[in-house]
Amino acid sequence: MSHLTCQFIYNSAQRETPLPSSGFAIDLAHQPQSAHQLIKLGFSPRKDLPIVLLTDAAGKLRVVGLRLSPEEAELLVHGRAFAQGELMLYSATWCPECRRVKERLAEAEIPYAEVDLDTDVRAEALVIEHSGGRRVVPTLKFDDRLYVFNPDPSLLARLLDSAPPVPALDGNPGGS
Repeated sequence: MSHLTCQFIYNSAQRETPLPSSGFAIDLAHQPQSAHQLIKLGFSPRKDLPIVLLTDAAGKLRVVGLRLSPEEAELLVHGRAFAQGELMLYSATWCPECRRVKERLAEAEIPYAEVDLDTDVRAEALVIEHSGGRRVVPTLKFDDRLYVFNPDPSLLARLLDSAPPVPALDGNPGGS
């Protein structure tokens, strides 16, 4: 997997949270200014904690995990998926990386729904809001708690290979 930097964001004043074994921990109780970063990303410092943010070497946000249990946070800081529900793929017809992700999902027999950002402005706004202001395709959203932005092949493989199976969506096993 490409090198990703991990930030684990929590608030010890809200609840006691065991820290994952690696990553950079930010306690909002002691660093309240960090809450502004979360708000700019469209997340609530009150409702969405604890959060894991994984960024690439250029500082671009690649993975966001929200409302995590200690076990889920530990998995995510090591590039592993946790049990998720519905998978939504935000894509664009012109995007070669989107085709690669769809092929990988089909190979893994992982059901998903798909939305084209070129035709759905609300979906486009959601991706921009949660990706730090960027329109990123492909974006994968697992059950509104795990967002993955344009994953490289090794990160995608690690996340999908470690993910438990999810039920089919509306009887559509391959997406749209």
